[in-house]
Amino acid sequence: MAVAAPLLILLVAAAEVPAEAAALLARGDAEMAARGDPARLAAALSAYESARALLPGRPDVELRLARAECFRAQAAPEAARAVWLRCSAAAERALRTLAPPFARAVDAGADPVPAIRAVEPAGAEALYWMALATWSAAQAKGFAAVLAVKEVALAAMERAAALDGSLDCGGPHRALGAWRAGLPVAVGGGAERSRAHFDAARVAGPACQLNRVAEAETLRVLLQDRAGFDKLLSEVAASRDADAPRWAPENEVARRRARELRDREARLF
Repeated sequence: MAVAAPLLILLVAAAEVPAEAAALLARGDAEMAARGDPARLAAALSAYESARALLPGRPDVELRLARAECFRAQAAPEAARAVWLRCSAAAERALRTLAPPFARAVDAGADPVPAIRAVEPAGAEALYWMALATWSAAQAKGFAAVLAVKEVALAAMERAAALDGSLDCGGPHRALGAWRAGLPVAVGGGAERSRAHFDAARVAGPACQLNRVAEAETLRVLLQDRAGFDKLLSEVAASRDADAPRWAPENEVARRRARELRDREARLF
């Protein structure tokens, strides 16, 4: 799990947590550690939802929910669209607490981008999950939906990357690399911008195979670089859980995605 920003740690530490809620959070965290098992992931989500009912408005609880929903969307893509929406909602609830100017802008119907660009470090993780889930849910609907959310999602992910690019094992840069590869240059995309973010993702999260899969699927296909595509997927296939036990569930998702890309290789090049 991403390391919380210092202010968020202080906020959480300063707030008294009832024993029942603390037990639920501890149970959820234990189950989340084994998130590669769908039953354990479901148990984690159930515990976090129960804790949320006892601790309304707590950003640390909402961020746990957002992260768990995000992993579920990645692990079970057949049901991902609805899950991404739940992830986005949890992250936005956290961000509203951590960044009141953002909440005021949204409630007033104003452009939230200026408030997003002013979010302080405590809001980095909330920005990340919100942007990732918003963009991913839009992708499931098509390119027109992506264009509709592009400005807000890009601003949020860029701010998250600037505040803490190491979140989710290089996740902000991984997302930006993939997104830039899928956008025309005229609206902020292009190979060079994508490449810079994937380079940063490898530095920020060298143990995360999702970085390699995302680069293979997007940038290497855009460039029609079959050799680079093959190299990245071979590295993913050769990875072992013992090399990065903290990210073993995500890396298993990456290996599955790599196998699916291999099956589609002839159609991609």
